[in-house]
Amino acid sequence: MSLYELFIGFRYLKAKKSQGFISFNTLLSIFIVFIGVFMLIVVISVMNGFQSQIKDKILDVDAHITITNSSLEQRGEGIRNYNDLAKKIKDMKGIKSISPFVQGQGLFRYRSYISPVMLRGMGEVKGMAEDMKKFIVQGPKKFNSLRDVFIGSEMAWNYNLRIGSRIELIVPKGQLSVRTGVTPGIGAYRVAGFFKTGYYEFDTKLIVLSFNSAQRLFDIGDVAWGLGIKVNDIYKMESIASNVRARVGFSYDVQTAEQRNQNLFYALRLEKLIMTIILFLVIVSAGFTIMGTLVMVVMEKRKAIGILKSMGAKPISIMVIFIMEGFLIGVTGSILGVVFGLAASLNLEAIIKWVEVKINNSMVFFYNIAGFLYESMNKLFGTELHTGIYQNVSLVPKNVYYIDTIPTEINPEFVVMISIFAVFLATVAAIFPSWQASRQRPVETIRYE
Repeated sequence: MSLYELFIGFRYLKAKKSQGFISFNTLLSIFIVFIGVFMLIVVISVMNGFQSQIKDKILDVDAHITITNSSLEQRGEGIRNYNDLAKKIKDMKGIKSISPFVQGQGLFRYRSYISPVMLRGMGEVKGMAEDMKKFIVQGPKKFNSLRDVFIGSEMAWNYNLRIGSRIELIVPKGQLSVRTGVTPGIGAYRVAGFFKTGYYEFDTKLIVLSFNSAQRLFDIGDVAWGLGIKVNDIYKMESIASNVRARVGFSYDVQTAEQRNQNLFYALRLEKLIMTIILFLVIVSAGFTIMGTLVMVVMEKRKAIGILKSMGAKPISIMVIFIMEGFLIGVTGSILGVVFGLAASLNLEAIIKWVEVKINNSMVFFYNIAGFLYESMNKLFGTELHTGIYQNVSLVPKNVYYIDTIPTEINPEFVVMISIFAVFLATVAAIFPSWQASRQRPVETIRYE
């Protein structure tokens, strides 16, 4: 490729005043490439951020690795020798802490409210698990008695609970029996404090009590539902779980946090894949727009192509000129998409809040106008029209997305891949029009101009 090919290819991106339509299509092609790259970077960055934050929140509260009883004789009865089992693996490399826990489903009752909840017994009275202390936002960071429980701040807000409120917990009591089934166990407890994990499902459904208190409530005796293991490096979770499985044997079921929540993480990965495919189709559509634009450029530049070929330009040079035009469209759109996409991803929280403020201010303005009109009509015609109560618009409702912020995580490799793909597709889209241009005969093109 020579300099004159680059110069002519760049010049053909612009159009004369009389061919403004060609210039518009060039801008449209650049814009579609820009939109495709921009949307891919922003959407995938947000989805990466959501997936990472949800995973982090689950790993912060939940155990990284759990050991439960999987033998046919004792399945569902928990682990009776949990202290001996903990001693057996506590010296393994990579393990940070091991603690027994009791976990089960139950019903929460407060005044006239009854709701299903998840109960987790962990830590001792006059103390609390270290991993749970950092989430306490109100109240002491310990259980002062067997009747103390901690609930999520969102749950407290939903049911108007305060520190010191008395609640009741209803659970299946004892072991399953063919003759009697399961009898309900009821216990009265005091709300000692609130925690906030940032994961909506935990903050609205989880109730934490001490390990001994949970044993008494479920009436299971000195038995642990399982052992919870925290590791030093979460990226080595799988290898550590394999080592633990080899140490404890196949009588116990060893699972990582990702395996226990595999449906959630699979749904997140599937959603990310589908969104990626859809947005990649935007870039593919830009390729067809570029192809159509260059076909029209070739038709408009027939005379110029004839003159170039009559001056000795080779067919390969004509192809390079128009392929270079598609390449420049792809590079321009990709650069703009990357710059604005990274800027939007890094400042997305502020952008969303600004948009919410503008939408709500506009809606309040029209709401007030409607209220004034309704009031005037009520006075004139004796009607009873009213506008109702306006609620602010939230673009990211936390009861849907589980978290109250908009996290973003930029993957540099993915950004580079998007940019390269967009430029490659724009260049490939220019091959057919450039091939058509290279096949034109100089005498015929000049004759009919």
